[in-house]
Amino acid sequence: MKKLLVLISLLITTLCYSQNQANWWFFGSNASIDFNGGTAIPNNVGVLDTIEGCSAISDACGALLFYTDGITVWNSNHTVMPNGNGLFGDPSSTQSAIVIPLPNSPDLYYIFTISILNFSAGSSRTGLYYSVVDMNLDNGSGDVIASQKNIPLLADGSEKLFAAVSSNGLDAWIVTYAERISGSGSFDQFYAFKLTPSGIDLSATVLSQSTATRTTDKRGYLRVSPDGSKVAMMTQNYVNPNITFESGVGAWLFNFDNATGRVTNPTRLNFPAGYQAYGTEFSLDSRLVYVDLNTLGNGLVAAERLLLQYDTTAANFQDNPVTIYESNINDSRDDTMRGALQIAPDKKIYYTRDEEPWLAVINNPNSIGAASNFVYDGLALTPGTTGNEGLPPFYNAFFNPSFSVVEGCSTAPTQFIADDIATCPNNSVLWDFGDPASAVNNTSTQINPTHIYATAGSYTVNLIITTPAEVFNATRTVIIVDTPVIQTVNDIELCDDISNDDFAPIDFTPVRTQAIGSQSLSTFDVTIHSSIADANEDFNALSDNDILSSGDYYVRIDNKVSNGCYVTTPFQVRIAALPVPTTVNDLILCDDFSNDGTESFDLEAAAIQGLGSQDASLFNYSFFLSQNDADLNQNPINSPYDNTINGEEIFIRYENNTNTTCDATVSFNLQVVSQPSIPVLEDFTICDDSSRDLIEVFDLSTLVNTIENTQLGNLTTTFHSSQLDAQMDVNPVDTSYINNLPQEILWVRLENNDFITCYDVQPLNIEVFPKPIVQTTPDLFKCISDQVTITATAGFSSYLWNTGETTASINVSEEGVYTVVATDSNGCDDTSSTTVTNYLLTQIIDVEIEQFTLRSNRIEITAIGDGPFEYSIDNFFYQDSNVFTDLLPGFYTVYVRDKNGCDLITAPATIIAAPPFFTPNQDGFNDYWQVTAIVTEPDAQIFIFNRFGKLLKQLSPVGPGWDGTYNGNPLPSSDYWYRVELIDGRSFKGHFSLKR
Repeated sequence: MKKLLVLISLLITTLCYSQNQANWWFFGSNASIDFNGGTAIPNNVGVLDTIEGCSAISDACGALLFYTDGITVWNSNHTVMPNGNGLFGDPSSTQSAIVIPLPNSPDLYYIFTISILNFSAGSSRTGLYYSVVDMNLDNGSGDVIASQKNIPLLADGSEKLFAAVSSNGLDAWIVTYAERISGSGSFDQFYAFKLTPSGIDLSATVLSQSTATRTTDKRGYLRVSPDGSKVAMMTQNYVNPNITFESGVGAWLFNFDNATGRVTNPTRLNFPAGYQAYGTEFSLDSRLVYVDLNTLGNGLVAAERLLLQYDTTAANFQDNPVTIYESNINDSRDDTMRGALQIAPDKKIYYTRDEEPWLAVINNPNSIGAASNFVYDGLALTPGTTGNEGLPPFYNAFFNPSFSVVEGCSTAPTQFIADDIATCPNNSVLWDFGDPASAVNNTSTQINPTHIYATAGSYTVNLIITTPAEVFNATRTVIIVDTPVIQTVNDIELCDDISNDDFAPIDFTPVRTQAIGSQSLSTFDVTIHSSIADANEDFNALSDNDILSSGDYYVRIDNKVSNGCYVTTPFQVRIAALPVPTTVNDLILCDDFSNDGTESFDLEAAAIQGLGSQDASLFNYSFFLSQNDADLNQNPINSPYDNTINGEEIFIRYENNTNTTCDATVSFNLQVVSQPSIPVLEDFTICDDSSRDLIEVFDLSTLVNTIENTQLGNLTTTFHSSQLDAQMDVNPVDTSYINNLPQEILWVRLENNDFITCYDVQPLNIEVFPKPIVQTTPDLFKCISDQVTITATAGFSSYLWNTGETTASINVSEEGVYTVVATDSNGCDDTSSTTVTNYLLTQIIDVEIEQFTLRSNRIEITAIGDGPFEYSIDNFFYQDSNVFTDLLPGFYTVYVRDKNGCDLITAPATIIAAPPFFTPNQDGFNDYWQVTAIVTEPDAQIFIFNRFGKLLKQLSPVGPGWDGTYNGNPLPSSDYWYRVELIDGRSFKGHFSLKR
């Protein structure tokens, strides 16, 4: 508790509120009051017009800062602040807004607003929001910060709201009454939000369930007493305890814990039936609570009014109120609507009368009954203005001007700080430090003086603040204690554990003993702290064997009577890092080409590995040939070190370079791996394929056995495109390697991977020989009996024909395909073939004859074979045409031969014709008419007719012909007709002359 009291006194030095901050009121319809002169001066300078909720704030000296109806914020010039429109309050919300200064900030103010259910404005629920005003903005007239406007705190709640200073004298509680179950529409829980110097601390929100006061009605005032110990809550509607979900209707009194923000112990304030509760206020001494009652609670129709006073210190006070005012039930002229009550800077309580230019006044609110001096027409408002149902609520911290003190030690200055009201013009202070022995120094007129008390003890300090309006008197007991003496203490040095987290259990007993010296532990406390701030504030004292880290620590000695007087001294805790070696890999080297099993080892790499991620700058290390030498730190060996046997064990000792007792060891072995060697490799050559692109696939795997030979070890062979890649063992090429250039150099890497990779790298030449080109005699045709010579391109090292012959040329007589494989000096070959084909035999397949004319007869010959052909009918003259024309009737032989000279074939041809006349006069010339060459058609039929179509004679093809007679009688000279019918169906007809 002692530490908490000192904390409060320290905090109060930064938080001094005065009642001047409540000196300006704005309410009703353009009504306002100025209390800066010590009395209430009504005026009409404001522009606010509201039914109920409103709020205002002044500075410590009473100068107006701004005011609001919860929707609009007006500055001291009575113009709307930038961003000052659209706050989420409502003119019909009971407590639409309240303004609270941000603790420890002279310029930031929080406006808390409560809306109401307003379907026309698109609202579906009431809710608690806040917006922040920065008085530095807009040239000192203030501005609502756009990014901190209408910040939601609670989605749905009643129209009730108050602000109370926390027990620490710094923070503020913002309390409202709302739903415990969101969306239920039933209010049964208090929500206390904490406003700190850092803003709203949502993690500190406190919930106080209150099912006894459950209700669905949002209306009515919620007030906290000036001393922060009590809360009064009014809820409208007529009281009917039998309705469970409306059991909270009426007037209630609660306890309030301003240390925790909890609202507890509901007590119903009973009053006559037929009334509804709305407004309430506490007396300045927090003893009395006033309750406003009205027979109608809707705020729309005037009705009977009743004002009751409850003495919370009296027995059964809840059932025994005192009537302060009651309207005349028989006189409607004094009827009025519900109204708010508000304590004022002049220590009076003002009571609003709806739509009237008057306020009622309780002149002595700390007095019982009639002594409270209630005046119905207590304050006339400025003409043209009226009060309505609401008055501005204020933070309860505004009504208790006081002072704070930083407790001091004897012979040292003690600091006193007066309330901010003392800084206002025309105000004065007078301090009495309660130390008559200090003579003239026992008083001071400075606002924030210091005083030195020569001896320890309790002193009663009194502050008088005189203002033009009144005199404030505050008294406090200050305890002055002797100054302790602190001795120099030694630093603490430890080894860390294997976690090396720089944390270890610290025994502070030696430090405490050294620090207090010969002073008595019954008089002084000795504490250890991890920061000078904690030491100065006596926070977070450390216990022995707390797990702590290296750093600066502080001893604090203070008097057990009051720890406001103390001394501190620093010391250090140094937790030296304990070396925690990691497993060290064996050092493994590749042997040289001697492969004798010994090499020179650099042991430093092993030592660095053993440190792992530990800070190497913290440790020293050395090397030994045995564990005993390492433990005793004797006979170290140097690095580099030549091993004597393969597998030799080496020990590393690590120790902290600032505390050598923090040490550890680890060991590892020295291994030597056999060095592989690549033999001299012949060039790897390949002949190009028929694509002739000089790109081929090299099967490098065929070289592995030759490369590895019979060497021992876990061998791996890889191939690379560059020497660097081979040395770095990166980018191996596929063993089915496709070259890019006709000639390339690949690099072979041979590894021995027994423990580490030992390797050799050698070049390998690869080459693609061009594929040669061999040509043979073009394909040819020949006569069947001919022999021909086929010749391949000269200059090859060897030839091999498919006939088995090995010469460049061969003679062939048979038709077929003759293929040669020609191989050049690189062993690359090419293949070429010649096809030998015999000409086909020539055949005459048709001889077409046009006949029965004398001179226009023709022969057309159709022959098949390879050709080309030439034709003749006399075997002397040959022509390319197969048609012979203008031929005489008769017997012919046709000749066909191919021009390659292989074949000559013949066929007979006969041209049949009818003579145009005959002379049967027995002179030996043309005595018979017969179809010429008809004998070649022995089956033909020949008919002779006269000109009248009478058949005269049918001739035999093999006979001599017609002699010009009919039945033995000579026929006369005339024209006669013939018809010749051949066996193939053809027929010919015509006429001839018989001449005698």
